[in-house]
Amino acid sequence: MRVSKLALALATAFFTVSASAEMTASQYKQWAHTDNNSVYAAYITGTINALGWANGDLIAKKRPPLFCPPQTLAIGNQTVYPMLDAFFANHPGISDDFPIGLAILRSLQGAFPC
Repeated sequence: MRVSKLALALATAFFTVSASAEMTASQYKQWAHTDNNSVYAAYITGTINALGWANGDLIAKKRPPLFCPPQTLAIGNQTVYPMLDAFFANHPGISDDFPIGLAILRSLQGAFPC
């Protein structure tokens, strides 16, 4: 009985941590420009890569892409940081818990409309 309670507590703790794994606007504003080797920079890199793969998959399936950057532009953190800064400056009412992944998508869509 004691082991099952411990297992339940650990499972609950695991799901609680997983539920808050999304990087927020507040975390971006606090950490994004301080350390390019941080977990936050890695999160943004992963999000950019995921959106790029999704975009490529849509194009391959002859569906409208999410955004349309120039083919010669390599999009990375140094490209996206100024876009995010402008996004948050232009939307001052956005809550601190706004998901950074959605902010990246909207920034890319604004910068590179199709």
